[in-house]
Amino acid sequence: MSSRLFADSPIPALARTVQFAAARQKLIASNIANIETPGFRPSDVNPREFQASLAESIEQQRVAPDGGLAFDEGAPISFGPQGVTLEPEPLGDNVLFHDGNDRSAEHLMQMLNENFYAFRAATQLVRFNFGMIDAAIRERP
Repeated sequence: MSSRLFADSPIPALARTVQFAAARQKLIASNIANIETPGFRPSDVNPREFQASLAESIEQQRVAPDGGLAFDEGAPISFGPQGVTLEPEPLGDNVLFHDGNDRSAEHLMQMLNENFYAFRAATQLVRFNFGMIDAAIRERP
């Protein structure tokens, strides 16, 4: 019943966005924590790939409403019963230092901030949608 209640709402897509941003935040935090580790290569998943997969799954849900949000298997981002699984790739866009590390604190902090704001926007939209549902249940304008 609840899956049908939310099927036509943006809540499932927002939930996937929150899950992705939370998992990516852990990955970026790991990159920052290991910035001084010799030989460490930062890794990440492309948020544009997630956005493209999300857009495709939303379009598929519009065509077949009972299917839910299904993501392509084999993509670097997968959603399962245990949550989201990321398969990051090394960034490799910076100059290697003498210790074999490929680090850029500025780039990592930029990624951290962009991901945080995506997470924050998605959670605020979820809160807004649940507020509208609450107002409808309580019959308040």
